[in-house]
Amino acid sequence: MSKELTAVVLAGFVLAGCASKSVRYADRTVTADMLQERVGENQDRVHALTGSGTISVETSEMAQSGSFELTLRKPDSLLVKIEGPFGIDVGLALVTRDRFSFYYSFQNRLVEGPTNPANLSKVFHIPIDFDDVLNLFTGGFFLSEDRVSPSTFSIENEEFVMTYNSYTGTRRYWVDPQTMQIVKIQHLDGSGRLVLEQLFSKFQTLNGVTIPHYVRVTMVRDRRRVSIAYSDVTVNPSDIDFSFDVPRNAARSRLQ
Repeated sequence: MSKELTAVVLAGFVLAGCASKSVRYADRTVTADMLQERVGENQDRVHALTGSGTISVETSEMAQSGSFELTLRKPDSLLVKIEGPFGIDVGLALVTRDRFSFYYSFQNRLVEGPTNPANLSKVFHIPIDFDDVLNLFTGGFFLSEDRVSPSTFSIENEEFVMTYNSYTGTRRYWVDPQTMQIVKIQHLDGSGRLVLEQLFSKFQTLNGVTIPHYVRVTMVRDRRRVSIAYSDVTVNPSDIDFSFDVPRNAARSRLQ
């Protein structure tokens, strides 16, 4: 085979590997690239967000719920205030991509440290990193390593399903054809066992941005579940406040 012909054949294999997979839906062709682009465009429109609602945490030992107030600015700042029953303050958290501060009202204790998955897991009592926290409040998105052609692309129960296989496990994304947004994400380990599931529902479009008003994250191995239900949301407000006021006599500790 000539060098020129070999180059053409190799180029064909490369292009075939890079080509976006597609399916037929409602008499039109839908590609994986199209879905990723729509989800990404929607997330890119969220520059800031304020909201309030209820948050619930369930484990094998207990179930608790309360109300929350949220102020968020992408890509690096989040302020959350949580209240328990009867308006009793539970905690106040200010998290940036580099540092976090969490004030426990009952104990009058302030915990600070660098933002990393280990520290956030200690504070929020669930395995989580900073992008997961943002994702919890603004909706699902494709991980950076999954912004390529999926291993499989199909339709299940009138929803698009994109599957990504790797040596560490599998990730599956369900996208609703009406909102063109992610409604479910599953993470499976190398043995095919479900490790993490995220559900997004009750979508509303505000200022041209589609936001889920209900989010549920289930950590199967840890038997933990966190649910967030918005009662009020403002997308890209003109003025946001990240005031973090802690009593001077609060006990202070620092995580490494």
